[in-house]
Amino acid sequence: MRFCELELIRYARFENCRLNFRQGTPDFHIVFGPNEAGKSTTLAAISDLLFGFPARTDYAFRFDMPLLRVGAVLEEDGRRFAFRRKKGNKGTVLNADDRPIDEQPLIAMLHGQERNLYRLGWSLDHHRLREGGKAIVDA
Repeated sequence: MRFCELELIRYARFENCRLNFRQGTPDFHIVFGPNEAGKSTTLAAISDLLFGFPARTDYAFRFDMPLLRVGAVLEEDGRRFAFRRKKGNKGTVLNADDRPIDEQPLIAMLHGQERNLYRLGWSLDHHRLREGGKAIVDA
């Protein structure tokens, strides 16, 4: 699975912020920027998008919780899945018109990964890279 596009529709301090990820070789992307640019917020948004918003969130300070939205276009094996996620208990995977859609395509693209495993393997930040390096040295 790869991200073609990520959109922070209403999330934390961001509104209608879109990141487009080009296709090509190598297919590896790094999001970087100065302190307070939104890198950690973007990682949290990806996690909430893929696995659902937790009951409590630190990212509803600008928008009320029912208004939070994160969207993406994912691609795998030539198939694309465009969707949004809202905070809620059910029917949280939406189409562009904010109507609930089947989340099976997303579940299939996740291949059984859960939030913590995804975070450890695919959402590295400076702190976790340093922790990993220290663990290697200590071993």
